[in-house]
Amino acid sequence: MTRRSFLGRTGSSALGFSAAWATRAVAAGTIGGSLLAACSSDEPLEPANIAAMFSPDRVLVAGIEQRIPFAIIAPNSETREQTAIPDEGEAVTVTLLSGEEALDSVELVGGLVAHDHVEGTPDDHAHADLLRYYPARFTMPEPGIYDLVVTIRGVESTLPIQAFDADDVFIPIAGSVLEPFETPTFDNPDGVDQLCTRIEGACPFHERSYADIAAEQRPAAILVATPAYCSTAYCGPVVDTLMAAAEEVPGLDIVHAEVYANALEFGGNFTAPGIEISPAVQALGLHFEPSLFLVDGGGTVVDRIDNVFDLDEAVAALRVLDGL
Repeated sequence: MTRRSFLGRTGSSALGFSAAWATRAVAAGTIGGSLLAACSSDEPLEPANIAAMFSPDRVLVAGIEQRIPFAIIAPNSETREQTAIPDEGEAVTVTLLSGEEALDSVELVGGLVAHDHVEGTPDDHAHADLLRYYPARFTMPEPGIYDLVVTIRGVESTLPIQAFDADDVFIPIAGSVLEPFETPTFDNPDGVDQLCTRIEGACPFHERSYADIAAEQRPAAILVATPAYCSTAYCGPVVDTLMAAAEEVPGLDIVHAEVYANALEFGGNFTAPGIEISPAVQALGLHFEPSLFLVDGGGTVVDRIDNVFDLDEAVAALRVLDGL
């Protein structure tokens, strides 16, 4: 698979799927939730804008519990006081609807999401000012269209989502079995010319290949991410976040795989026609990044955490894996 086909399957850009999709949707005014409008201080609060932090391209599966991350978009200064947005640490209510029927409801406190410009990013580029992310988890019983209704201070915002039949989803999901595959290591880069693009130096997750770990029937966390080529502050730091989480849950086997096989060949130009996707990404069938797979000793996927996670969520996921 080439980078061009990688992008073509999602309509994405170099920002990574969730960031780019949210960026275009905000620019076009199409993200779930009502559009922000200036209003006087004596008018009711406006709903917040809600951004899906997952690919709509056959990712959510019916019949199993799904992680459905979304983000609240910070309004601009002119409308901020008139918009229902949560304070730090304030819980929001998230309800899963099928038509008019409420299937489930949870209260969530968001993880803080900063969106800083990276070096070289044009100052005037359009982007979603993502405020906080919320890793909701629900089970959608049947394939079809559902709504997430997010209630903040009595004001509702709605995000439509779609669940697919498991046979129509090609990315490994919870309960599926991964066939062993190689991941790049210090001793064997596996055809990847830039083993780890972490700016501060290669991460420690390249000591062993997942194929070797699987052969020993050991649990493993597999992270697909490209720190240097992710242009947002919420997907770029996931390698560092996982490194910090690994210190809290030592002893687990963790591997990291970059997205691009020949980034150095093209000087980091991941839009070049000849750019190639790494073998590990192809083995997983991914068309977005980052993604963290939690796999037990028998090769069964226990969980998958896509696009964004903070330290608390990463530590909790590793502890579950450590307890298997």
